[in-house]
Amino acid sequence: MKPIKLIISAFGPYSKEMPEINFEQFEEKGLFLISGDTGAGKTTIFDAICFALYGTTSGVYRDTKNLRSEYADANVESFVDFYFSHQGCNYHVLRQPAYERSKQRGKGTITEKEKAVLYIEGKAPVEGLTQVNNAIKELLHIDEKQFKQIAMIAQGEFWDLLNAKTEQRTEILRTIFMTGGYKNIEYKLKDRMDNSNGKRLRTEQSIILYFNDVKADEGDELFNELEDLKEKANRSNSAWNIDELLSTLDSLINADNEKSVYVKEDLVKADEELNRYKEALALAKTNNSILMRLSALEEEHLKLEEQSGEIANLEELLKRQKIATYEVNPSYVSRDAKAKEVSDTESKIDEKKNRITIAKKEAKEADDNLISANKRKPELDILKSQINKITEEESKYQQRDELSKKRISLQNDSKKLADQEVDINRKEEELKNKIKSLKMTIEELKEKPDNLSNVLSETKELTRLYEAANDIISNRIKERNKRIDDLTNKQEAFKVAFEAYENAVNERVEAEKIIECSRAGILAKGLKEGDKCPVCGSTHHPELACISTSSITEEDFEKIKNKEELLQKDKSKANTEAEVAKNAVLEYEDQLRITIIDCMEDSILDVQTDGKNLEELIGLIKDAEVILKDRIKSNTESETKLKKECELLEKARLDYDTAIEKETIEIEKEKEVLAQKKNDNKTSLTECETRLKTLEDLSYLDWNTAISEKKNAEKKLQEITELIDDATDRKTQADKELTATEAELNTLRSGLDIQKKDEVNLKELLNKKLLDYNFDSVDEMLSYVSSDEELEKTEKTINEFKQAKALNKSQLSQAKEDAKGKKIVDIEKQKNDCQKQAMIVDSIRKKENDILNRIKNNKDKQEKIFALKEDFLLSQKEYSVYKRLYDLVRGTTGNGKITLEQYIQAAGFDGIIAAANRRLKPMSDNQYELYRQEDSLGKKSNNFLDLEVLDNYTGHRRPVGNLSGGESFKASLSLALGLSDTVSSNLGGVQMDALFIDEGFGTLDRKSIDSAMDILINLSGSNKLVGVISHREELIENIPQQIRVSKTKDGSHIEIDTGI
Repeated sequence: MKPIKLIISAFGPYSKEMPEINFEQFEEKGLFLISGDTGAGKTTIFDAICFALYGTTSGVYRDTKNLRSEYADANVESFVDFYFSHQGCNYHVLRQPAYERSKQRGKGTITEKEKAVLYIEGKAPVEGLTQVNNAIKELLHIDEKQFKQIAMIAQGEFWDLLNAKTEQRTEILRTIFMTGGYKNIEYKLKDRMDNSNGKRLRTEQSIILYFNDVKADEGDELFNELEDLKEKANRSNSAWNIDELLSTLDSLINADNEKSVYVKEDLVKADEELNRYKEALALAKTNNSILMRLSALEEEHLKLEEQSGEIANLEELLKRQKIATYEVNPSYVSRDAKAKEVSDTESKIDEKKNRITIAKKEAKEADDNLISANKRKPELDILKSQINKITEEESKYQQRDELSKKRISLQNDSKKLADQEVDINRKEEELKNKIKSLKMTIEELKEKPDNLSNVLSETKELTRLYEAANDIISNRIKERNKRIDDLTNKQEAFKVAFEAYENAVNERVEAEKIIECSRAGILAKGLKEGDKCPVCGSTHHPELACISTSSITEEDFEKIKNKEELLQKDKSKANTEAEVAKNAVLEYEDQLRITIIDCMEDSILDVQTDGKNLEELIGLIKDAEVILKDRIKSNTESETKLKKECELLEKARLDYDTAIEKETIEIEKEKEVLAQKKNDNKTSLTECETRLKTLEDLSYLDWNTAISEKKNAEKKLQEITELIDDATDRKTQADKELTATEAELNTLRSGLDIQKKDEVNLKELLNKKLLDYNFDSVDEMLSYVSSDEELEKTEKTINEFKQAKALNKSQLSQAKEDAKGKKIVDIEKQKNDCQKQAMIVDSIRKKENDILNRIKNNKDKQEKIFALKEDFLLSQKEYSVYKRLYDLVRGTTGNGKITLEQYIQAAGFDGIIAAANRRLKPMSDNQYELYRQEDSLGKKSNNFLDLEVLDNYTGHRRPVGNLSGGESFKASLSLALGLSDTVSSNLGGVQMDALFIDEGFGTLDRKSIDSAMDILINLSGSNKLVGVISHREELIENIPQQIRVSKTKDGSHIEIDTGI
């Protein structure tokens, strides 16, 4: 990055737009000076460049909240416009800070929001704070902190540059030397290691689960072996030998296959015996069923014979019921109906006679009422005249009523308008108080967003570290304890195996002694003096061997030897398992120690862990977890409070803008509208009262009274008219009813004679039928009358009896034929035999099913374990490879603790230090040289980029923090120049063609200043700009190219001197 042009307006101490600073004027010599009085604004030029690029200032103690010049007029905008080139392309960034300014019209202030635009040559502009900030970082490959360390040495930061910690330099060097890829290698190897280990563990657990599902017959000699293998797999939680597991499965399956052949043969024989029992039982059941059916049919025949007499009586009763119901009863019903008809007609005649008497009386009353009603006809004309007059004056009444209502309404409106005027005045006063209160609130809370951002950032880092500490405590320490327990168990198992082996060795030695003695005694038995000894060949035998009282056979001795060999294998195996568990614990503890140290030495905790053993480190991480938890809790509470305060601030700002820009205008508009309404109301009220005076001579007080009188008249008119019409209608109706009733009476009298004759004829017919069918009386006949349903039911009963009797006769004859020669057989014994044999068959079949299910299950598990075998071995191999590579890249393979990235960065940093020493040695008369702390490698990874200085006068090295002020400045300047050289030459990472130095020369003597000047002049040129801020006279005299800043009561001003 190389500056081209800078324009500052109403920024810091500069009250208006300053003359542009054209850095291209300084390119020939490259070195320029910014001079001026203290507080004039020299550093503000650097602030402006940093603010334009990143939205922050160059110094750590400068704030961006109040960047607008206090000297600026309201119509002058605050901004920084910075032009620069980078890798052959031109850029232009315009940034405006957030600030409050007075309104150009009216009273009060308005807030200008922060804005940023990046113009890229040949491309569309980038707008927005976040977008521009991201684009600058992507372009320059560094953030604002790294920019200040590479391109700027701000006032008061020389010591920080020199004494920066390893983690700060790591980020810069990662960008310069592009070592992020090495860090990514570590992450990728970690992912692959975890994935392969996870796959290995999952596959191993699947194999163990499948093997746990393997089944064996408890009576089988392989059952105990299988259970021992399961227990071993579950206890160790590992599939230590898949081939051994598969071999055991083969043995189980083969054994069950042999068993299934024998069980199947037994099942066939038992099934055949069961079928014989079932056939005999079926024949016995058929025999007894035939005899039982014959007995039931004979019993049924006797019952049917007993019912024959009852059915004959029922047939005779049915015949009488049908005659009474269908022959005689209809005549009875007809005669009874005709008698009722005569009685009804006589009642109607009596009723008509009474009605004629009443009708004559009603006709006389109707005639009298009609005469009385006709006497009121003259009143009708008077009422009609009154109604017509009111109708003609209706429009005038309505007009007067409307005007009266309007006058009342206008008077009410006048009162309301007066109330509104009071209300508007009150609202205006409240708005002024509200604006004042909101302004105070904004002022009180304006720092809260920055506070919240800081708290959120800190909480994020605390949470990250807390989760890491919690994972160590909750998971990794527990896993370590679990592995230690496993080691203890395996060591105890080895101890038991070792003791058993020692006992077996002693037993074998003792057995050898016994058997040797026994052999010698047998050979010596019967050996005489002079005979050759079969062992030594001697013929003289002073003391013959005796047969031992304790004897042992060769077969027993071989068993003891075999037992010793087996126990020796068990001991070796237990020893191997214990060694594996011990190595696993040590390896895991190494990883755990590294993880804890990484947490504790994080910049947040910054706890020294040198010389701490693992238990002490565990105590530290537990304490750290509590501390981190408390800090997170405290931050969370602060975050909640700050969020609420930020919400209040945002609401206050919105309310303030609304009050200034909207509510004030609305009140002014309301006042204007109210004045117009008051004027309109007064005009309308005067006009209304004038028109009311012209309508005072009407007959009634108001239209409601007039309409009420009209309605009364219309009602009375209607009543009289209806009275006359009603009387006329009643007279006509009474006459008609009297005539009709007299005609109906004559008709009824004629019909009654005919009905009586028909009644006599029907009575004679009924008596004749009673006599013909031998019924003594009507009551007797009625007792036989039945409904159709009852007759059908009786007839159905008779028919069903006849059918049952015929069917019984046919079935009884066949049953007697079938039962010839048969006797009842006792089938209980045969049932018992059948059930016993069925239980035998079920038992054998269950045994067969158990075997077949075991074979199927075990084959399935065998196939699944075999299928997982290759995956398990492959993932086990991959995990081993990735773990070795991860440990190597992360620096945990030996005693050292430096990662691959750190190793690369250390080599690159050595080059920066070499470039820095080329400047430091001349400036310090060859007294000082910078060195990286080489002895830190292999101890701690968080200080491998820390610096120390060699004093060539004394030959001793010491920390750079012990340098004096002037010495620190020389060392810092040299380091900055070395860093700048490295950045400029490393085009693949960051390119920086400018270096700015703010003060610091005040601590140097004349000779040191001359040395520094020589270095800066040699460094600067057409390809490098070096800017220096200083008020030292030596620099003002020796640097011709200058930007002079002068301070006045109206703000500071800039003057450019190119030295020509």
